[in-house]
Amino acid sequence: MMTVRIREASIDESELIYQVMIEAFKEYNGKLNPPSGALMETVDRTIHTFNIGGGAALTWEGDKLIGSARYEPVADYMYIGRVSVLPDFRGKGICKALLTFVENKACAQGFKESRVGVRLSIPENIKVYERMHYEVIEHTYYPDRTDSWYVIRKKLST
Repeated sequence: MMTVRIREASIDESELIYQVMIEAFKEYNGKLNPPSGALMETVDRTIHTFNIGGGAALTWEGDKLIGSARYEPVADYMYIGRVSVLPDFRGKGICKALLTFVENKACAQGFKESRVGVRLSIPENIKVYERMHYEVIEHTYYPDRTDSWYVIRKKLST
């Protein structure tokens, strides 16, 4: 049985947040059109998330970093982005645990909903969010219409 712990990250851990995200998203390199924006990110973008009042959660199994999720307050909701779980650890409830951690933080800050963007070309991700009671509120296409994404939301209990 895995012993997973999730904790709030600090801005000083931006490099770790970035590294686990790149590791989690690299399987999509060359497979998505347009390419995943995650693979074009920088450590500075992660630092920016902290500088605008957001943050990140880190997930560990023992001393191995296995996942992360960034979040930032936007108007009247908490946006959760770059939810990242290393491939060997998927299907074990880690994404759900990360989302729950951030949703609880959002509730504690008075937010009544969380939102996530998820690409239609990765249908298994859409199913994960549906199981967690996220609902589609917007369907947006990339400019060349080769792919699209849903903006999904979850009403949070305060």
